[in-house]
Amino acid sequence: MKRRVLISRLATTAALLLAPLRALATWNRSAFESALPDEALRAAFGRSDTQPAVEIELKLPTNAYHGDLVPVMVSTRLPQVTRMALLVHDNPRPLAALVVFGPRALPELATRLRLTGSSLVSVVVESNGSLYRNSQPVRVILDGCRGEPFEAARS
Repeated sequence: MKRRVLISRLATTAALLLAPLRALATWNRSAFESALPDEALRAAFGRSDTQPAVEIELKLPTNAYHGDLVPVMVSTRLPQVTRMALLVHDNPRPLAALVVFGPRALPELATRLRLTGSSLVSVVVESNGSLYRNSQPVRVILDGCRGEPFEAARS
């Protein structure tokens, strides 16, 4: 009898612990499958009108030897940041990351991006209901998908 109660309680506990993981697994499919940066922004934020902001610090190399692991660091001093998106404009699917921040979270992001070639990389931050953007071009020496020089890959 005690064994059945133990197994029942373990099963209930496991179900309660796994339920939040299922909720966190939802993602914005239309935003990540968009072929254009503005389409991805409209799908992720409901609009694509952005304004430039010097309060967003975007750190990434201007020249990347290999396009498959380009380090990116983003931080901002904008107040009440709720979401942040990373876009690689010349990738087949430009939206690379969409992060949702809690009310007390520090709006910082560090990751690595895969670039199919030289491209403009942008970060869009939603702060106080407005969208702000900062961008930087990155020149890729080797193609991230094929591993050959980027200029030769285009010809």
